[in-house]
Amino acid sequence: MFDINVQYKIALPIEAVFEAISDHQSYNRFKACKFANLVETGESEPNGLGALRELHVGPLQLMERITVFERPTRMDYHIESSKPVDIRHTLGSIKLTAVDAEHTHVSWESQGFIQMPLIGWLIDKRFSQLGAKGFLSILKHIEREAAL
Repeated sequence: MFDINVQYKIALPIEAVFEAISDHQSYNRFKACKFANLVETGESEPNGLGALRELHVGPLQLMERITVFERPTRMDYHIESSKPVDIRHTLGSIKLTAVDAEHTHVSWESQGFIQMPLIGWLIDKRFSQLGAKGFLSILKHIEREAAL
């Protein structure tokens, strides 16, 4: 099982962090994301509840559905399909808490299994490490962009 858990205090107001994280169309500005596309729009807003996004992260192609969208405090997602490996996603959640007017605590969690006989557990371990590094790099990138 992979288990990614990133806790980070970002020097931005909660609304700005939520907007940057929920805007799927602009994910390609992040180093790890080679392609991002909004395939289906959400119910109440394009990136909201029910939205389906396609992301290419490293060698992975992911189709993720937004399952919880509570502006500006929470966005959950579920990986519905993936290539070239099959990911069984059990948890995807980003929770934001305002620390003060200019700082936000971000809790980003993702859990699941890489479905690959015999070596899936080994790939899960590496995926946990790379996933945490990738999520943290996204948050730091958002912070750097805002400082410019």
